[in-house]
Amino acid sequence: MAVKSLPSMGKKPAASTSKLPAADSPLTRISKLAALLPPAAPASASLNPLADLVQLYESRALQLAADATPKEREANRQEVHTALHALKAIFEALIKQGRLHGILKSAKRVRVDTAEGRKEQAKEDASVQKVKAWLKERWDDYLAQTARVVGGHWDGSVRLSALNALMSLVRTESLFLTSLHSERQAKFAHGTFANVVRSLLLPPSEDGTLPSDVAEEWLKWWDRCDDVRYWFLRETASLLSTYSRSAASLAPPPLPDQLIPNAISILESLSTMPTASSELNEWFCATPTIKAAPAASSKKRKAEDERPDGSTGIFDSSSESESEPEIIKQLNSQQRKKNLPALLSLVAHRRAFQDCWLAILALPIKEQDSKRVLIMLHRQVLPHMTEPRRLMDWLVDCSDVGGTVGILALNGLFTLMQKHGLEFPDFYQKLYSLLDRNVLHVRYRPRFFRLLDIFMSSSHLPATLVASFIKRLARLSLAASPAAIVTVVPFIYNLLKRHPSCMPLIHRVSEGQDEYDWSKDPFNADEPSPTETGALDSSLWEIAALQQHYLASVSGLAKVFSEVMNKQSYTMEDFLDHSYATLIETELARKIVKRAPALAPVPQRQPIGDSFFPDPSTGGRAVAAEVKKVKAVVADGEDAADDEEDEPVDLGPVDVVSRLWSF
Repeated sequence: MAVKSLPSMGKKPAASTSKLPAADSPLTRISKLAALLPPAAPASASLNPLADLVQLYESRALQLAADATPKEREANRQEVHTALHALKAIFEALIKQGRLHGILKSAKRVRVDTAEGRKEQAKEDASVQKVKAWLKERWDDYLAQTARVVGGHWDGSVRLSALNALMSLVRTESLFLTSLHSERQAKFAHGTFANVVRSLLLPPSEDGTLPSDVAEEWLKWWDRCDDVRYWFLRETASLLSTYSRSAASLAPPPLPDQLIPNAISILESLSTMPTASSELNEWFCATPTIKAAPAASSKKRKAEDERPDGSTGIFDSSSESESEPEIIKQLNSQQRKKNLPALLSLVAHRRAFQDCWLAILALPIKEQDSKRVLIMLHRQVLPHMTEPRRLMDWLVDCSDVGGTVGILALNGLFTLMQKHGLEFPDFYQKLYSLLDRNVLHVRYRPRFFRLLDIFMSSSHLPATLVASFIKRLARLSLAASPAAIVTVVPFIYNLLKRHPSCMPLIHRVSEGQDEYDWSKDPFNADEPSPTETGALDSSLWEIAALQQHYLASVSGLAKVFSEVMNKQSYTMEDFLDHSYATLIETELARKIVKRAPALAPVPQRQPIGDSFFPDPSTGGRAVAAEVKKVKAVVADGEDAADDEEDEPVDLGPVDVVSRLWSF
């Protein structure tokens, strides 16, 4: 559909007004049309060529065929780039001339009735208003197409150029809107900026993901400028709310697949969220200022100072005179907050941040996106929210899912309990329910034990609860891999050191027996409540079973419970990341001590002493006695060899040559 030109007196709008030959290349036509418009042409020049230029810009392809030649690619790149910047210069000139916003200086002055009385105001003609409406339509078409170029053009340099052009126009328009304000209060062109937000969250690429180069370029405003960050959070919340069922009166539109992942990716990259009002000092557009408080008249102040008795109040009581400055300070503080613009308010920034996250979490989120949110929740989200407790319902729903999502959700709930006073009595029951055999066989096992170590770090936990966790972990270790057992054993040791009241678990034996009868174990593994499992009356016979493990490193580690528990607590980071590969590497790298093997043959002759010949006076009996002792040591140990009597044995002559060679 052709873009309509400006309406003229007595004629219908034409589809096209340019008289350029159709045989010209698109690049030539773009250059010629731009020369007919401001700033290249005078301000009084016709604006009709603008419609053709915008239409030519919109007709440029964003994606080319795979078999496109280098010449075709270069032509497309130049056409889009030239049209983009030509229209940018044209609209910047129109904004500065006041033809898109405000009232033209040539407007007539008329007297109108207002609430404050009859005043003289500037009023534009109907034809001028039609032209302004027509220009705003072309302006919106240009912004929408430039937003599509940012997220969908095949060339990276064109995408970055389009993003910079949009941000430059936002600044130009914001500064002009600020100049129109009577008190020069900072204004932000959030309507134009909404196109920037849409280009980042809903790029028209094939897979809908935000190009990495655009995301990196966006950081120079997103991570630095306070006004850009504030309005991005607000516009993102507004865009996301259109897809929410609670916000839409009618059925909401279908949720784009990459909208939430793109929003999370941008929020993940935020690293400069302010924590104090003094940090709000970097602005991309106009610098906001505090509104001036209306000054009270001298007559009013004099009337307030008058006293019925005519006194000046010099000799009034000290309590009244001291309380007045405090009241004045409170009034001044309230007045200052009232006059403080949103861009200078830390609370407003934190509320915008919170509203953005709540808008994301109100939508149906995939499991992989939930994991991304939960991983950064306690560090990058909760500290900057005004009401962190509002995430409780979402976190509880995530904890019910179980698995990785459930574990990460408990981390967020634990943060709310620790730092924000959230009461959640079922926390440890949910944590206990996550301790199943799957948790020791999945790749997120190290992260789970890091979080579990934090959750169980308090020394004020009930002994019954701690004993249930110890017993559950010990029971699960019987069917776990060696790498998981290497993690569980030190963890149980640390819990016992931290909670000495659970020590009977490793010393309890059955009545009338030297060992514990595991068949009469009172521990109820099917009980969901960790305080009612009966674990404190049980015994850690599972650890005794692990002491007979086939792997020497596991059995040796489990034997630490058979010794006096006077060692320091283990550093869990040394055991969390073990796997079959690390265990094999450890075994292969172990140095073997050079000792005689256990089944080595017994020497048949006496080791050489001071002489190569046996003592003739003994007839070889001393040698036989020593050989007998060696046999006894190998067979029964040193004690048996010392107690047994020597018996003479005739070994015959000694081979001197063989001894010399062996020597």
